[in-house]
Parts: sequence; structure tokens; C-alpha cells
Amino acid sequence: MANPFKLDLLIVDDEESTRVLLFQIFQARGINVRCAADGFEALYRIQEAAPDVLLSDLNMPGMTGFELLSVVRRLYPQIHVIATSGAYSGVAVPTGIAADGFHEKATGMARLFGLIFAAYEDKSHSMASRTATPLWVDLEQSHPLGERHVLINCNRCLRPFRESVTEVHSRIRETACVYCRASVSYALAFAVKPRDDGRSENSHLCGA
Repeated sequence: MANPFKLDLLIVDDEESTRVLLFQIFQARGINVRCAADGFEALYRIQEAAPDVLLSDLNMPGMTGFELLSVVRRLYPQIHVIATSGAYSGVAVPTGIAADGFHEKATGMARLFGLIFAAYEDKSHSMASRTATPLWVDLEQSHPLGERHVLINCNRCLRPFRESVTEVHSRIRETACVYCRASVSYALAFAVKPRDDGRSENSHLCGA
């Protein structure tokens, strides 16, 4: 069936049987569908191409739907989000969940279809273009292990992690998030440069 709205849907659920069933149902309606097994994979799919609508389970291992929807709301506010769960009842979005709609599992597909198509029709803007820029982070001068570290917040999953630093310079570095393995570019915003007399002085470096 043709997709009259050219609607792109991303389904996130850790249960394979649920993903397959929903994929088949929505695809039969002519909707462009992609699937992800957890929050980390969902962020990767979003980075590939942002969907119009995100349908996400809340209770998942790894990155839960609660955390995923919070990240999506901050990074991709143009995506219309529908949360789904069997742990909550009713039609209202549960308190504290960053979603535009809620579907209680095992309550039929009619209302879910309505939520998804209404979400697409209400979409008022598309994804703004983004230019990738490095994170500028501060060098941690002291650490229990006697090593220099930086604290990095991943661009994709927003989780913080520490990275060991062996060389102090302002050139852009590449690393991988320890949680979702996304590539992160960063540079030292506060570098320690040696003085001629052997002592060290602090030099603040600004990003271009």
C-alpha cells in the first residue's frame, strides 16, 4: 500500500515478537517503518535519519524508554513521541515522561493508528540542519589514580564518561562513548602548558 503521508516511523521495543508484529502491521498500511531493540540503537537510527514519529516502549534493558525519550526531547524536539507500556493504564501520558501521547499495550490498534497519523498531521516543522562541532572540556588536574582525565557527555546518549588524557594539547581528539559507542569529537578547553623554567602555567583555550 502506498504511503499517502510519506510518514516515517521508528519503533523501539526490546521484545522481538512485538517489533516484528508492529513492523508488519504498519508496513501493510504503507508506512515507512524502522525498528530498534533498545534506546542506544534507537539513537543510532535517529542519527541516520530522524523519523516523523517515535513509538517507544518504556521498560527496556540498557537505555530505558524513560531515558531515551528524555534525550530525544532535548536533542530532537521536532520528533513527535508516543510512549507505550503495559505497566501504565489509561490514555494520558504518565507523569514525568517526555512524550506527546501514550498507548497502553494490548488495548487494540485503532487508537494507536489515530495517535500516529494525528502526530504526523500536526507536525509543523522539520529537522533543522546541524553542524557537528567538538565538545570543549576541562582537564581534571587530580584523580585518585594519579592520571589526568576529562569528563565527557556523549552527544548521542548524553551520558557522562571519563577519558584518560596522556598528552595535553588543544587539537581535536576522537573517542567512543563507553555506553553507546558513538564517536565523540572533543578538545581541551583548559590546557596545562609547561613553562621554560620547568614549572607549569594554566592557559585557557577557546574553541573557534
